[in-house]
Amino acid sequence: MMNKQGPTILSTFLILMLSCAGSAPIYVMPGAVPEPAANGAHAPAPQQDIRPRFSNGKIVVDVYPRHGEGYIDVALRISHEPKAWRKLKRWNGNRRFPQRGRPIPVPYDYLNARYRMQAVRKLFPKDRMTGDGWKHVVTYRGETTWFIAELFTGDGANYPIVQKANSMRKGQPIAIGQVIIIPNRILSEEFTRTLPSHPDLTFEKGRDGKLYAVYRLKEGEALYSAVVVRFTGRVDADDVNDMARKILRLNGLKDPRRIPTGFKIRIPFEYLSDDFLTEGAPSRMVKVDLPRRGSRKYVILDPGHGGSDPGTREGGLYEDELAYDIMLRIKRILQARGVTVYTTIHDSHDNNQPKNSRKLANGTREYVNTTPRYLISDPRVSVNLRVYLVHSIYRKLKRMGVKDRDIYFVSLHLDHRHPSLRGAMIYYPYRKMRKPQFRPPGRIYKKYKESRNVTLHFDSSEIKRSEAYSYRFSLDLKRSLKSKRIPVQKERPIRPFVILRNRKYIPAVIRYSKVPTSVLIEVVNMANRHDRANISDYRFRQRVAEAIAAAIL
Repeated sequence: MMNKQGPTILSTFLILMLSCAGSAPIYVMPGAVPEPAANGAHAPAPQQDIRPRFSNGKIVVDVYPRHGEGYIDVALRISHEPKAWRKLKRWNGNRRFPQRGRPIPVPYDYLNARYRMQAVRKLFPKDRMTGDGWKHVVTYRGETTWFIAELFTGDGANYPIVQKANSMRKGQPIAIGQVIIIPNRILSEEFTRTLPSHPDLTFEKGRDGKLYAVYRLKEGEALYSAVVVRFTGRVDADDVNDMARKILRLNGLKDPRRIPTGFKIRIPFEYLSDDFLTEGAPSRMVKVDLPRRGSRKYVILDPGHGGSDPGTREGGLYEDELAYDIMLRIKRILQARGVTVYTTIHDSHDNNQPKNSRKLANGTREYVNTTPRYLISDPRVSVNLRVYLVHSIYRKLKRMGVKDRDIYFVSLHLDHRHPSLRGAMIYYPYRKMRKPQFRPPGRIYKKYKESRNVTLHFDSSEIKRSEAYSYRFSLDLKRSLKSKRIPVQKERPIRPFVILRNRKYIPAVIRYSKVPTSVLIEVVNMANRHDRANISDYRFRQRVAEAIAAAIL
């Protein structure tokens, strides 16, 4: 079970009161074909709904509400973060209802991928994709190479690459009509492929005026996994059961095991996870610099918990001991392949060797490898010192000239979810929940070299890169686990944050990690008897280690 630090309260959505004279609004997922309106007419195409403009070095998009749409309706149609519909109201002068014909000015980044592409094509009609990359024709005064890099790669810090690709001198101004090529290797993925819309949800407004997501249960599916875990983001046993009871009551159902195939299940909009549209994937991916074959790799391994904090305990099994055993196995495999491995924790009783036994004794003499070492007695201090230690190692590697693409940080944990859920889950740092700096209060941090008078700062560029690098590695990790026959959770095994008791958070060790590729893996669900049987078998732990090592190698 991961440590919890810095939770963010999920917004609770107010009842939507919309005037819908004539006909109900049409709910269309991004990329989907609009359905006919009640009067037989078709909803307007997206390009008729927006008017982008270049203003003060940024793109602002005027969005025109459709007939009968409220703020949630508009957000659901145009945005990659539809739960942030209140922003639309604020940008619209806090008017009670959006008015048809009266545009709402929104920032470019608020749009989903489909509408962003529409805006770019309207603003820059001469732009097109070529074999070398995206061909951009400078159209407005105030365009800079930073703006161009930010727009087309997702990260303004890529401007030197753009300049080099176009044989431009440092600081060279750009002129209207100038053609600039953005290489394919750094283009955001939305410019190289169309992001798919969600295939399984539709939306409707209930008689109570609230907005509901609608899902039709497929044959063999269960309410817990197919609906609650997948769309509301809950995985904790109590949270899953509580949400299932609410959805059952709402839909007039009593037994979750007796829901007929094809039954139309309504889910209140406010219960949906913030990432329900992308199912865990980032809404906007920055191109990553892939590791090159033969390059030397550097890996920081962090077995979760330890000392006075054993983590999840189930059936005589202890999370910290099992995670540590897996860490030792990964370390041994990687070092045999020439990889430099650093570890955050030291156990004085293990002789640095994994154990081929079912139950591992729970020791408490475990230390964080700071200078001097910290005997783990306070879980929060332990986590914070790991953050500082990882940062110290990362700085050392960067001074040595190691490329970001060759550095990995992997935190190992064992989860305790709803017992019906099985398999590994992977978390990566969600850019919208990362803070600009890290410096926990307390005199204790002055005792250690890595944390003494140190404040970690994060800029938006490195946060975006970290999200992209970490998500890309998460995909590799998922594939590698499956190839080694390691069960992976069926519904959304890769996630940007955790929801617990209606709050979302990112585990602190990856939330504040400076390493661009940082992931936390929950190897199994200790509450599931099959997972528990697996993790108690040292041969299974060895396969897990081989899978993680293979993803890195």
